[in-house]
Amino acid sequence: MPHSFSIVIPVYNEEKRIPKNIDSICEFFSKVPERTEIIFVNDGSRDDTQKILENYKSKYGFKIVEYKKNTGKGYAVRQGALAASSDWVIFFDIDLATPLSEFEQLKLLMEPSDQIIIGSRRLSGSKVQRSESFLRIFLGQGFSKLSNLFVPGIPDFTCGFKCFSKEATVKIFPRARINRWAFDTELLYIARLKQIPIRQMPVSWAHDDDSRVRVLSDIVSSAKELLQIKINHWRGLYY
Repeated sequence: MPHSFSIVIPVYNEEKRIPKNIDSICEFFSKVPERTEIIFVNDGSRDDTQKILENYKSKYGFKIVEYKKNTGKGYAVRQGALAASSDWVIFFDIDLATPLSEFEQLKLLMEPSDQIIIGSRRLSGSKVQRSESFLRIFLGQGFSKLSNLFVPGIPDFTCGFKCFSKEATVKIFPRARINRWAFDTELLYIARLKQIPIRQMPVSWAHDDDSRVRVLSDIVSSAKELLQIKINHWRGLYY
């Protein structure tokens, strides 16, 4: 029986990127043979993101999850996953840094035993077409090393392309608490606690500059969130 897929795309103040990429996204998934649903999660945008999404919804019929307060990408991803109704939940970023064609590679890779498959820019076979700045790379590697203290064996935590089975989604996402930058690490940390296997796949990736990302302050916030993961574990929130 073919799989069905929910495509979750978190957005925050993306009035410029949505018109650029939304047609490509919706038309791509309308042509795949599997049943798909697209879920845009508007994380409290203050620009015209919601208005633009509603205009395109009449054309493509996707779902919109929307709330007023900006809470963070982790929260947005979690709300999208919990609203999904398919066999698999897949996350894409609206900038399409990971190209849509990786969806086809994912399907070729999938095996019946898979529960989590995550994209990685740091495996043999990965193709980084436009790299980040030296500072971003340096700090990102530092964050990965810290995250490896929690979840060993994962070289890339923050690639925006991740795939969870319905079974894994139900076990992981209701327990997640981290709302912002360290949410990827938390999801994989809970997966390891639940003894859910994590499979990695090399992906193509092209960096898209986003001036809203404050590299140094966001790294500091991420480090605090990593500590919060351990506190949450001690408090028994992941069981």
